[in-house]
Amino acid sequence: MQEHLVCVDDELFLLESLKQELRQDVFFSDINIEIVDNASRALDLVTAIEEDGGVVPAVISDQRMPSMTGDAFLSELHRGRPQIHKILLTGFSDLDAVVRLVNQNALYRYIAKPWDKHDMLLTLREAITSYRRRALIEQQTLKIEQLTLAMVSSLESTNFYYDEETGSHIQRIALISEYIAGLAGCDEAFIRQLKLYAPLHDIGKVGIDKQILQKPGKLSLEEYDHMKDHVTIGAGILKNQAIDPMARNIVLYHHEKWNGRGYAAGLAGEEIPLEARIVSLADVFDALVSKRVYKPPFMVEEAVEIIGQERGESFDPALVDLFVGEIFSMKELKAKIFGFDPPSAGLPEH
Repeated sequence: MQEHLVCVDDELFLLESLKQELRQDVFFSDINIEIVDNASRALDLVTAIEEDGGVVPAVISDQRMPSMTGDAFLSELHRGRPQIHKILLTGFSDLDAVVRLVNQNALYRYIAKPWDKHDMLLTLREAITSYRRRALIEQQTLKIEQLTLAMVSSLESTNFYYDEETGSHIQRIALISEYIAGLAGCDEAFIRQLKLYAPLHDIGKVGIDKQILQKPGKLSLEEYDHMKDHVTIGAGILKNQAIDPMARNIVLYHHEKWNGRGYAAGLAGEEIPLEARIVSLADVFDALVSKRVYKPPFMVEEAVEIIGQERGESFDPALVDLFVGEIFSMKELKAKIFGFDPPSAGLPEH
């Protein structure tokens, strides 16, 4: 994709001077240097570049311009394009503008006028290099997520074939885990990854005897020990450096307990990764309110009571408080997962 550096100032002769300075540096030889005399045209130009398939790694703007000041322009640009590095040209008397942009996390650097040529070139090189590095990381992350999604889909298909109950369960876990993470105030990237990887939590069950998975009665101690192996089997499947550690954490630690009496590592409290604590709560809630071969579904009230009893024992108490506080009002989630809102009854068989 063609890169464009956008420079904005109502004094075009200054921009022409800057463009000549940049053209003398080999680093900028393959970058289109765009000069614009006002902020409104600059916004339109950035839009046009993106529509044509180009990218804008950095924008540099003067502060004092008619109709729209530099900080107002960069703030507007930041709202829709936070990935672009924004640089403000300013004098000493304009430091309030710098403060406003910094407080919005909308400023990469500011350069004092008149600028030093070496400082200007170094700042722009660093801004564009930083943009390229972040874009490369995002591309690699997207590839990993796409590979993981393909793996999740394949494993879901396997589970539907091998154990239809598990296949339906893992789809619901993604949505419930996403909901709990949102209540906990997790950031968007964490929630997106959690929703992607949560369905993998029981992938190790592909290595568990089908008769044990579908046994209608209580498991014997020997059968239960074999069932517990699914976490290490699953972690072994994901033993690859290219796979996000979050996925392996969920698989390996979602049966750990807050009090340290879970399996397989015996972790306790915040030693257990947050993603595993969230999936653990989602996993048990769904198991309680869903029909299984060994039990009928519990009513929501019963499930909440059981989870409350395990607050600080099996589950992170903070997560339990958040989840229990919202469970009876989460109509949107229940409708999304089950197709309707059963406020005081067990959820339908899947």
